[in-house]
Amino acid sequence: MSDDEAEYKRQLEIQRKNFEAQFGSLEELGYEDKTKQSDTESNLSDEEIESYNEDESGSEEGGNYDSEDSHDEEDDTELSEFKGFDDDSRSQEPKPKVIKFTDPTSSSYTQPTKQQRKLLKSGKSSLAPKPIQLTKTKQKNLPEDSENLQNDLELQRFLDESHILSNFQNQQSGADLTLATLDHESGPIGKARTHTLRSRLDNISSTNGNLKAKLEKMPMSMRKGMIKSHINKINKFEQDARDGGIVLSKVKKGEFRNIGGRSVTTHDRIGKGLGNKKNIKRNKGLSIQSVGKSTRNGLVISQSEIDRINGPSKQGNFKGKRR
Repeated sequence: MSDDEAEYKRQLEIQRKNFEAQFGSLEELGYEDKTKQSDTESNLSDEEIESYNEDESGSEEGGNYDSEDSHDEEDDTELSEFKGFDDDSRSQEPKPKVIKFTDPTSSSYTQPTKQQRKLLKSGKSSLAPKPIQLTKTKQKNLPEDSENLQNDLELQRFLDESHILSNFQNQQSGADLTLATLDHESGPIGKARTHTLRSRLDNISSTNGNLKAKLEKMPMSMRKGMIKSHINKINKFEQDARDGGIVLSKVKKGEFRNIGGRSVTTHDRIGKGLGNKKNIKRNKGLSIQSVGKSTRNGLVISQSEIDRINGPSKQGNFKGKRR
């Protein structure tokens, strides 16, 4: 073997070691290492040549044997060696080659995590800085919090029903005589109680229901009169406030202002406002000057239409005078 071949093999061996250090051996990846096979074949070939030379030298010294005797001996050895077909030879069938790219022994490869796979699908880089997730501290619900929440709900309900309580404040009911000895902290009594319950039901239905609130049935002329008188009261209330230098709160467009008094029952009859009336111009079609009236008997033209088309008559009564 020359020096060039030895140097070439040495470089190949260095390259093979570097490859195995980074990716692992070829046998672990599922491939056959042909370099090792070539080395073993070269060693076997050298041994065969030496044994062949020894046989030739021995044959020259011992002489030639008869061809017939040699053939007989070969047949006898073949028959003695043949022992039938083995099960192992039948079971050795060609199998598919399995290649495993995820080798647990190789420390260089790491399987991507679930979050990295999501980033790859979305097209984002996995090297981007991860956002800092602030962990929310779970606050324990104290008994004071539930009590404060209950007080807030009661205060909100009291503000919503304050106009009802102010309207029925000085009125006495028959229930006052029968319930005088009872505790009235549960709520208002009499007509005020019915109106408060109705307002609560309206609030619940407005949040969960899609149907519009219907007004009480009454004659249209009477409802129009109630709306007109209510608007006059509102205008007078606003005028008195302007004269006294009082600044009133703004009201939504189309809604009535709450001026106090017996406005609880009027809302059930006339509503809480007129709504936004949009003046839509009626589409009258094309402005075509048609003549006559089409009937099943034909076109009927009146005398007025004929006079309109002909224009005013030029002849007039001049009372005997000439121009």
